[in-house]
Amino acid sequence: MLVEDNPDDIRLVEWAFSAAPDPHSRSATPQHYGAEDEPLLDITNLSPVTRLSEAVDHTNTQSPDVVLLDLDLPDSRGIETLERFVSRTPPVPVVVLTGRDEGELGITAIQRGAQDYIYKGNLTNALLLRTIRYAVERHEIQRRLLDATDRLQLTNQIVRRQLRNDISVIVGQVDQLAESDQYSDQSIESILDAARDIEETIDITAEFTDSAATGDGTGPTHELGALVSTAISRVEQTTGVSIEYDSDSNVSGFGCPPSLRMAITYLLYNAVDRASPSGAVSITTESVDGDAVVTLTNTGAELAAEHETLLTASGDADVTIPRGNVGLQLASMILSRFGIAVSVRANTPSGSIIQLHVGDTDR
Repeated sequence: MLVEDNPDDIRLVEWAFSAAPDPHSRSATPQHYGAEDEPLLDITNLSPVTRLSEAVDHTNTQSPDVVLLDLDLPDSRGIETLERFVSRTPPVPVVVLTGRDEGELGITAIQRGAQDYIYKGNLTNALLLRTIRYAVERHEIQRRLLDATDRLQLTNQIVRRQLRNDISVIVGQVDQLAESDQYSDQSIESILDAARDIEETIDITAEFTDSAATGDGTGPTHELGALVSTAISRVEQTTGVSIEYDSDSNVSGFGCPPSLRMAITYLLYNAVDRASPSGAVSITTESVDGDAVVTLTNTGAELAAEHETLLTASGDADVTIPRGNVGLQLASMILSRFGIAVSVRANTPSGSIIQLHVGDTDR
């Protein structure tokens, strides 16, 4: 998207794109697109707007791959243009276009959220294409770093909370055994339960942090239908339980955070546990009042009250975390992080129905 109100500058940018060689042709060189061994940048569409308000609306609805932003527009001027754009839109790589050959302005723009800047007087097709390419790549690196940081913070919360509780149980029981000549089965079982919880915590948090390194849970949004199918496949392979799946074609391609796959996986594991030994588990994706909704249903045991509170409480609520069930804790954190509302109600004749309100299908 090009945000520019000067017709001459619009034509200049359009010329730069039209004069650039096809990235797949022999005339395309690293001067235009970067190093020869790097992926090619193929620009297929340029959407020009002339006002900041239009740029904000377009970005919030169309999600451009990169934004070329002039700072002096009819409804905003100077570095404030960049600040207002960044504060009102989801993260997107921004390259500032300026008619002022001021290095200080460029540095300030980068500090305020731009990936790079170009002085219009120096604009060439090669410079523009290289700058866009590197801006997109830097933005992706930053996004991955932020995602990895978030994951480490979530993991730290789980480990500190869960391991501290389990280790306290083990230490307390061992102290009692050391002071007594009698070894009770209950004490031994408490120690074993805490040890199993620690093992589960390590396994789940390792998967969560490993997924950041491999790209699962990062990157552009993934299709809801694909994420649900992957979660179902994993749970079925692990548990041997068949899960019924019904998908509304209107929402199967809806984009959602990749980490949602892990949340759905752990919710399905919990539903399978509660359905054992003779209950059933099903999952649907559908459009409800314009929202993409994932519904997990089981017969058998209902979701425990403390687990319902964990899933439905807002992210900043003061919730007492039940011991164990690390998967549910992680699912709750992921859902809260992405603003996914959760509702729980009783199923008939038994079990529970959990609904995840993922987002607006019209966005």
